[in-house]
Amino acid sequence: MGVLLCIETSTKNCSISLWDGRHMVASKSERGERFIHGERLHVLIKELLKESSVDFDMLDGVCVGKGPGSYTGLRIGVSTAKGLCYAAGKPLYSVPTLGCFDFSSCTTPYVITVLDARRDEVYAQVWRSSESGVLPEGSVEAVIISDESWKALQRESVTVVGEGAIKIGQFMTKVPADWQLQANSYPDAKYMGQHLTNLPKAEDVAYFEPYYLKDFVAEKSKKKFF
Repeated sequence: MGVLLCIETSTKNCSISLWDGRHMVASKSERGERFIHGERLHVLIKELLKESSVDFDMLDGVCVGKGPGSYTGLRIGVSTAKGLCYAAGKPLYSVPTLGCFDFSSCTTPYVITVLDARRDEVYAQVWRSSESGVLPEGSVEAVIISDESWKALQRESVTVVGEGAIKIGQFMTKVPADWQLQANSYPDAKYMGQHLTNLPKAEDVAYFEPYYLKDFVAEKSKKKFF
């Protein structure tokens, strides 16, 4: 695998990490109430490489969280990764955002990772704990939260991880008794290492696009001009 720069920007958490094989060398992240990615991502990358005494030409590639997530965050992260790879002739890799969480505190048989998809929806993926780690069970979906959501798991012990977990309490009449909600958790590049040993083939730098899952719908401005 070599030395990889990892970038994860699908939420308001702007994060990067540097990996050498299965060992994480260093990481940085910043999170604010608004998206700071456009202002801070390149700065964080320069700081991380300098502090790690790694020149960009020493990298063997760049890996980016491909989504789903925020349109703004994904666009900035992916365009940055593509620009770096194109300029330096490095391979580009991608991993699913919903697998870039900290699973270490999840002791339940099932885990659901969830990101805010606006209104009463979340982007979600179900995972199952096993001896070899937390493995995906099913595909990534856009789920409208209701009492019928994940019906087959409502009698199971489940940890719901991610900012979208807050919507479970908002839009389900009653949260299942054995569900644990961890809403103060975000995808982060420092958790991308679990994907790096089985990276898919490199993406086409020219044509790779984020995995938005849903079409972008612009919100109407709340400002009144007349």
